[in-house]
Amino acid sequence: MTTREYNDCVRRYGDDLYRFALRYAGETMAAEDAVQDTFVLLWEQHREVNADKVKGWLIRILYRRLIDEHRHETVKMRNEKEEMRKEESWRQHEGFELHDALQQALNQLPEQQRILLLMRDLEGYDYAEMASQTGISVDQVGVYLFRARRTMKKLMEDYR
Repeated sequence: MTTREYNDCVRRYGDDLYRFALRYAGETMAAEDAVQDTFVLLWEQHREVNADKVKGWLIRILYRRLIDEHRHETVKMRNEKEEMRKEESWRQHEGFELHDALQQALNQLPEQQRILLLMRDLEGYDYAEMASQTGISVDQVGVYLFRARRTMKKLMEDYR
């Protein structure tokens, strides 16, 4: 194949190959890349390619290129999903460790502080409600909560 035949081939078949690649790949960038790679390979092998059979050669090369790219993307997606699954598994594991550490820290609090901390932070009670339910003053509720949070902070710093 001569340089002139090559240039004629690009003009004649470029649009058809692009439309084929676009239908197969579904996106313009991938289609453009596949067609360009096909024509680059044709140029690299233009001396060996018969000009009369070039259309079939181009379609076959383009199709193989698209198949290879599809396989590559499939493997890549599978690997990414596996990595995401591993990462999620690790996050869940870390969550269990943190949950265990929090539970251990809560268990180390004095009973009154633990009850008040849970009432306030988990149940959403205000100081007056906690005072009336526990029979201690509102000021004492504040003191116990302060101590409980300070102790929890210290215990959780040891966890890190």
